[in-house]
Amino acid sequence: MVLLRKTLYIVIAILAAMPVSAKKTAEVPPSIPVEREQQFLYYWYAARHAIDEERYADAYALLEFCRMLKPDDGTTLTFLGVLYDGAGQPQLALETYRKAFETDPRDQWYKYSTALLAQHTDAGNREALRVLEQAYQAQPEDKADEDLMEQLKRLYMGSAQWKKALRIQDEQDRLRGYDGYSAVTRYRIYAMWGKPKKAIAEIDRYLENDPANIQFLLFRLEIMERIGSKREEMIAMYDKILSLDPYNVSVLNNYAYYLATHGGNLKEAERMSALTIGAEPDNPVFLDTYGWIMHLQGQNELALFYLKKALNNTDERSRAEIERHIKEAER
Repeated sequence: MVLLRKTLYIVIAILAAMPVSAKKTAEVPPSIPVEREQQFLYYWYAARHAIDEERYADAYALLEFCRMLKPDDGTTLTFLGVLYDGAGQPQLALETYRKAFETDPRDQWYKYSTALLAQHTDAGNREALRVLEQAYQAQPEDKADEDLMEQLKRLYMGSAQWKKALRIQDEQDRLRGYDGYSAVTRYRIYAMWGKPKKAIAEIDRYLENDPANIQFLLFRLEIMERIGSKREEMIAMYDKILSLDPYNVSVLNNYAYYLATHGGNLKEAERMSALTIGAEPDNPVFLDTYGWIMHLQGQNELALFYLKKALNNTDERSRAEIERHIKEAER
């Protein structure tokens, strides 16, 4: 036994010593004679201990003993895949994760699907989706894996399979109850799907029980702006949010800009925008809003001062709009 262990140690000495982990720890089914079962358990837990201590060569040798005793144990295969991954052998790791999943699709889906998604290819994404769907079907009806459902839902959303994403959310709500996360997810699904009215309905459903929730009111405002709600409806929503959070500088800035660009009271817009500048004097978004309001009131010299300050503080993503405002103020 000592000679065999030394030989195995030499064979796998190329394994890199890097941290590894595994998603699942499955119970070992009593499918082999008791003596071999005890041997398997001894080597399996010894391998886990070796991994915890970062003795990866020893862990590999121990896991090989486990595989000899139980060739189709999914958890053993997953741990071997993790070691291959750490040794810089991703293809061998992927193949080992695949074998683990095929052996135990209910519990050994995580590493295989993660490795597939890490390829960043359409084929890898499709296979990962298939793996998650199969794993989901293998889950018990009364307690499906929450992480699995989350990943599957995200892939459905990423591939524009909105109805399937909603069905997963329905199942999550059945198992754990409806809450704010459920409402936000449904809102995002409908917003991405291009169904703004249903997105608003989901927000309103949650607001029925929590009408002063600022974040959900902001979600509603976002959709209202996207669909071009009536001016009086937008102003009423801004006023409601500010009545609950009067010093929210982002809301003050957006409200001021909305008034400035939709024929509102420019003096009121200036007042709100000045509050944001006072709170964050170097914020390029706030400076741009204030400068634009000054321009609309005919104070171009002052406008250019704030707009150029905004330009000096901004990043590349916002430069175009600020530069457009500067050109308008320079005419």
